[in-house]
Amino acid sequence: MKLNRFYIISLFAAGLLLSTSCSDSFLEKNSLTESSSGNFWQTEDDATMALVACYDGLQSNQLYGGGPWDLGQINLECISDNGGHFNWSGWMEGYDIANGTHSASSWAVGSYWDALYEVIKRCNLLISNIDRVAMSEQKIAQYKAEAIVLRALMYTHLTMTYNDVPYLTEPLTISNAEAPGTPRAEIVAAEISNLKAAAQALPATADLGRVTRGACYALLGRLALYNKMWDEAISAYREVMKLGYSLDPSYATLFTQAGQASPEVIFSVRFEGPGKSEGTQFNAHWNTPLEALNGTLNLADDYYRLDGTRATEHDYADKLANGGLDVSLPHIAYWEGRDPRLYTTLFVPGMYWNGVGGADHPYGGASASLSTIYVMKYFDPADVSDSWDNGQDFYVVRYAEVLLSLAEALIEKGGYNATEVTGLVDQVRQRVGMPTVASVEGANLSKDQLLDVVRHERRVELAFEGLRLYDEYRWHILDKSIDAINQERITYGLAYETRIYNGERDYKWPIPTDEIDSNPKLHQHDGW
Repeated sequence: MKLNRFYIISLFAAGLLLSTSCSDSFLEKNSLTESSSGNFWQTEDDATMALVACYDGLQSNQLYGGGPWDLGQINLECISDNGGHFNWSGWMEGYDIANGTHSASSWAVGSYWDALYEVIKRCNLLISNIDRVAMSEQKIAQYKAEAIVLRALMYTHLTMTYNDVPYLTEPLTISNAEAPGTPRAEIVAAEISNLKAAAQALPATADLGRVTRGACYALLGRLALYNKMWDEAISAYREVMKLGYSLDPSYATLFTQAGQASPEVIFSVRFEGPGKSEGTQFNAHWNTPLEALNGTLNLADDYYRLDGTRATEHDYADKLANGGLDVSLPHIAYWEGRDPRLYTTLFVPGMYWNGVGGADHPYGGASASLSTIYVMKYFDPADVSDSWDNGQDFYVVRYAEVLLSLAEALIEKGGYNATEVTGLVDQVRQRVGMPTVASVEGANLSKDQLLDVVRHERRVELAFEGLRLYDEYRWHILDKSIDAINQERITYGLAYETRIYNGERDYKWPIPTDEIDSNPKLHQHDGW
């Protein structure tokens, strides 16, 4: 996307002229096939279709929709230490970023930027024009607030990857087509202020897939947490906790279509399902979970035994003479009696998928996983359709994240009540039958020890939900994560590519080459 080209548009060329297959009545709208800037922004139906277009942008292949070869929030996990390998190798987006060989011209670097600014563009068009529509002031305020929240979510992604980027809050025109980069801190401060104001115009409940007051506060808290604004994060998360959300009693059911209306889901990207070509990243399967993406042994090892202790000694040391795991040995015993979230998140030896896997096919999938582990989350074993399009929603934020994020913010701020902090973590642990912090790690933990507890819990609870890479960036542990993947490759003879750590440069993605070439006000980051 070229900013000075892409934003000089009428409504007809704005990307609003599209059909959508989102599933509730609000989202079931026809395309704007006959609309233009001259006759649009008049009726409530115009405004609704424009808002639908903002939501529709979230279904981009590079964001929350598409296939496993596209970047998306799921493939971001494979850039982190949760995903050891892009099993379909170099033609999958993000492969070079994971290996530290990317450049400003890389496919994922440009496509992710384009997808994020596409949603921002649509949101800015609505925010700037909706006051022209003949509808109630209350509904205008709500629609505008929804667009503000979606825009803030996009700037969260942009500031966590590219850092300093053009901060666009209105449609670009010929007179202001060239936008300079804005410091990350300024963008974050402005968006937090916008989110606070937007929350007041949003309802506590709405149709699935629409932004609510809870979603606004939860995403405000996330943006604040990511930028070490502890008081802002704590305040926002406490507001979420007043709104009646709760943890789903079944972690396994939560990540199926039966769990989409759970009181734990605060905001999701909606997909309608079969026949609509609108499935999520993880719905392409061949009677087993998709083999394109692998989990890591490093992640699998972090799912503790049921007594809360780490499974430290496993039998991966059994190798073939020429290296690699002995696939004649399922190594099933090691995987038994573990944190139940392991079996919802990862497909490991000993598990079955509609009769396939386990001893019949120890490592599952149509292509052998290099780590012996596939991704299970968002697959429904009850779905035997062998479909690429099962309609599973993608959960952008859920209540478990709020609890763990609040715990982290309280610890980082200091002066915390340790009982409150461990209580937040215990809620998440005990939902799946895992023991409390006090019974495993003990009482009177130091600040660093408590942070380790929260970080561990965050990893196993939220794995493959698109958050781990950002956690690595904000905790500044990318070098340790890369070392862990490389050590796994060496120790077990796995055919991973060697990952390269390029120092501080790797915490900031380069501005895409096309953007630099087309916008003289935009300058490349140092080191790129």
